[in-house]
Amino acid sequence: METKKRGCNEIILGNCEDVLKTIHEESVHLTCTSPPYYNAKSYSTWPNYEDYLQFLNNVFQQVFRVTKSGRMCLVNLSPVIVARESRSHESKRLAIPFHFFTLMEQMGWKYIDDIIWLKPEGSSINRNGGFFQHRKPVAYKPNIVSETIFVFQKPSDFLIDKVVRSYDGEILEKSLVKDGYERSNVWKINPETKSKHPAPYPKELSDKIVKYYSFVGDLVLDPFMGSGTTGVSCVNLNRKYLGIEIHQEYIDMAKTRIEESIGLTRYMNADV
Repeated sequence: METKKRGCNEIILGNCEDVLKTIHEESVHLTCTSPPYYNAKSYSTWPNYEDYLQFLNNVFQQVFRVTKSGRMCLVNLSPVIVARESRSHESKRLAIPFHFFTLMEQMGWKYIDDIIWLKPEGSSINRNGGFFQHRKPVAYKPNIVSETIFVFQKPSDFLIDKVVRSYDGEILEKSLVKDGYERSNVWKINPETKSKHPAPYPKELSDKIVKYYSFVGDLVLDPFMGSGTTGVSCVNLNRKYLGIEIHQEYIDMAKTRIEESIGLTRYMNADV
C-alpha cells in the first residue's frame, strides 16, 4: 500500500487500522492516545474480547512502524467491567492494561514507565455499596479511581541524549518544561465531564504528555482522536497533530474545539 507524508494538522476520517498503513514509516515523534473501551457503546464492533485485543495489536504494530526510533508512545487504559448475564452470574472485570502490556512487549516496544491517573473518589462508579451494608469478607470491592498510562519507547541504537541533541538551541529553549511539573508517577487530575464524547480524557492530561514527551514542532499522533483533546493540546503547545477518527460527528466536534483553541491562543499571544 502506498504511504503518504502526513503531519499538517489534520484529522483523517476512517478506521485507524487502515489509515495508519498509509502513513510514512518513522514520521511520528510521539503518540498520545486512549483506545476505546472494549464495551464502549459508540465503538464496540468486536464480537469478543480476543478480537478486541487483536485489533489493538494490529493498530499498535502500525504505530510502531510510523514512530521514529527512540521516541515515545503513551497509552491510557483501564480495566472494564462486563455486566453479568443474570443475577445468578458474576460480573467480569477484564484486565486490559496487563494484556495490552504483553502485546506491546511482543511487538518490540520498550517499557519505560507507568503513570497512574488518579481521579476524585466521587467520579467513580460505586462498587462497594453492598459491602457498606453487610461488611462480609471476600465481598469487598473498592471503587476504581485510577487509570494507567503506559510509557513505551521504540528501541534505537542510541541513547535518548542523541534525540535531545538533534534539536537546535532555539527549539530546546522553547520546549523546556517549567516549574510545577509532575515529580511522581501519580497524577491527580479531574476527569472531563462536559464533553459530548462518551469517554473523553482531560486536556490537563494530554497537556502534560505532550509537554513532557515531545519538542516544539514535533508531530503528535492520536489514532483514536475522539473529540480532539490531543489536537487542542498540540495547538496550545506549538506541536503538529495527526488524528484518526472513525466517526464524522466527533471529527466535527474536534475541529470546532481546535479552531476555538487557535483563536484563544492567538488572542492571548497578541500584542496589546
